[in-house]
Amino acid sequence: MKLALFLSILTCLFFTSLCLAVEATDLVFYYTFDQLDGNTVLDQSGNGLNGDINGKINIVDGGKFGKAAEFQSGAFIDVHGADVPEELIPVDEITLCAWINLKSDGQDHAIFNAKASDGTWIMHPESKGGGGNFRWLLRSDGGATIFDFTAGAVDYDNWQHYAGTYDGKRGTLYIDGEVVGEGNGGAKIAKDWGSGARVGKNIDDARPFAGLMDDINVWKVALTKEEIKIVMEKSAGEMIKPEAVSPAGNMTTTWGKLKSR
Repeated sequence: MKLALFLSILTCLFFTSLCLAVEATDLVFYYTFDQLDGNTVLDQSGNGLNGDINGKINIVDGGKFGKAAEFQSGAFIDVHGADVPEELIPVDEITLCAWINLKSDGQDHAIFNAKASDGTWIMHPESKGGGGNFRWLLRSDGGATIFDFTAGAVDYDNWQHYAGTYDGKRGTLYIDGEVVGEGNGGAKIAKDWGSGARVGKNIDDARPFAGLMDDINVWKVALTKEEIKIVMEKSAGEMIKPEAVSPAGNMTTTWGKLKSR
């Protein structure tokens, strides 16, 4: 009887993991800020989208998962958007997540920014200094806005988790794992980052990020609320583990390339 109960619990845990798993190939880039190579931030996604530091960014202790990046005024990370392969560019769906700890300076703070070859400003995951809230915006080819809304409240000098998603129909903004705003969509996202992609500052050198950032990750799929909470609480790396070990510690099951949506 006890054995049957144990197996039942184990089966439930196993299939729960399956439902929450996403494919590692859905991850575009992932910066933990725990590993640098000189002035280069190493991409942990396996896609080789390493970012070059421009300006002063200190790697400091006290991040949400290990170390964090402390952005000084005007500093940014160049993701070399024109060199990002077409197959990695989110077009149908997207998720952008990051832990941020912002300074109160009255300015807009860009978390990430990408600009297409046709001049389209593709996305604005950022905080708004004037309103003290967050913005989530996406555009399609030619500059047509898919959605653009502000929501939530910035808690300056404290860690908050930002997560913006788009499933092809609706954009959703999560702060600390909870939905704070939504916007209707329907169009595809602009198909290239040919004019550049940056972490911490817009391509036109506006809206510099000031404060701490940790565990920024971009996906080609819209993560669910449950998946975002895993990323928030355990890191994006937890979502791309190739194996999950049962609580018993003696049974390994492969699940990293399976998903259910």
